[in-house]
Amino acid sequence: MNILLAIVALSFLILIHELGHFLVARWMGVKVLEFAIFMGPKLFSWKRGETEYSIRAIPMGGFCKMEGEEEASNDERAFSKKTAGQRALIIVAGAAMNILVAILITTIISFSIGYNTRTIEKLSEDSPLKAAGLQVGDEIISYDNKHIFYPASDFPLFLFLSDGREVDVEYRRAGVKGRLHARVTPVMSTPVYMIGISVGLDDDGTANNTIEKVQPGSPAETAGLQPGDKIIRVDDTPVAVKDDLARYLQQSKETPVDITVDRKGDIITVHEVKPQPSTTYYDLGVQFEDKKGGFFSTIQSGINYSISTIRSVYMTLGGLFTGKVQFKDLSGPVGIVDTIGQVVDMGTGFSEKLLYLLQISMFLSLNLGVMNLLPFPALDGGKLLLILIEKIRRKPLDPEKEAWISMVGFILLILLLIATLFNDIPRVFRFRG
Repeated sequence: MNILLAIVALSFLILIHELGHFLVARWMGVKVLEFAIFMGPKLFSWKRGETEYSIRAIPMGGFCKMEGEEEASNDERAFSKKTAGQRALIIVAGAAMNILVAILITTIISFSIGYNTRTIEKLSEDSPLKAAGLQVGDEIISYDNKHIFYPASDFPLFLFLSDGREVDVEYRRAGVKGRLHARVTPVMSTPVYMIGISVGLDDDGTANNTIEKVQPGSPAETAGLQPGDKIIRVDDTPVAVKDDLARYLQQSKETPVDITVDRKGDIITVHEVKPQPSTTYYDLGVQFEDKKGGFFSTIQSGINYSISTIRSVYMTLGGLFTGKVQFKDLSGPVGIVDTIGQVVDMGTGFSEKLLYLLQISMFLSLNLGVMNLLPFPALDGGKLLLILIEKIRRKPLDPEKEAWISMVGFILLILLLIATLFNDIPRVFRFRG
């Protein structure tokens, strides 16, 4: 069911993209031959005015076919007959729609659960920021000369790319005029040892000792632990709440442990459960303020988060060229669909599943918009590049040459998608099998 939701969500985002092209093409007076929902053979279609609307057999994406877009045409309303500026607007409209929808979704989420601000709410005792003189209540403006839009998404990437080097932090402090600066060196986090479970919450918000979920491929799943099991002992140490288990695992580290559970009245002990350490990362020992409410500030937070995510896409792509990000970390359509399904599965009720679906849809919508603007043949950015070349040359490219460029780009894109399958399929089967 979650995979079906994932396919529907991804198809919706692609349709939104194509709808952007469609609406602006109609606005510019371009003749739209067909607007299709999904791909492949037609299931059924109908015509309204000059445009054919169709629903096709493969439930993925869709397209907007315009007169003179891929072939020569003498029709005055053909895409190719429009000015360079008009064609550029039509091409950009798809990505713009994805970005606008993402901002809308982010704003809805922010109204529902709140949003992150740049104000420091808490500093750990060993925080590098605290050592550099920053205080609770300070507002961080930039890190390593990069503007902070949304701390929860900005800092993890900045710290990952910084390699632990000393950087400049710019901040504001209430009652102090102007902006302040400090030199800060992040520290490596301490690994947290886990067995791959999540537990329930008591009425007072305390994490209890009843397993609610077991992560696929985790030590807990391998050992046979199940949702509903109540952990009563780890080795010889009683467990009343999750913190009891967490403290013991942090002390034992990767030493295998025995876990005793109450499973519907039966006392069962599973042996040799080996905790796994979390991935270490560079850390600043800081917690930022979360807020809820305020109409304009909530909308602004949605815009800030979207800008932060767009920037992170380009910075991650840049990491591919510097070697900081590996190709094996990339996902294609199979991995994306699987990820959406896993994220939705994290929710325990309808409202929680819907929230997770909205969050991942927002992120993917931004990625779809941004990636389509890359200057790569067969993508919208490649088409924009050809229009720019046309403006520089002051004459259009030969339609046959443009078609060849698009065809080569399309082949390269297909090869890239095939290459990502070698990342996705082993990853999917590893976590599901």
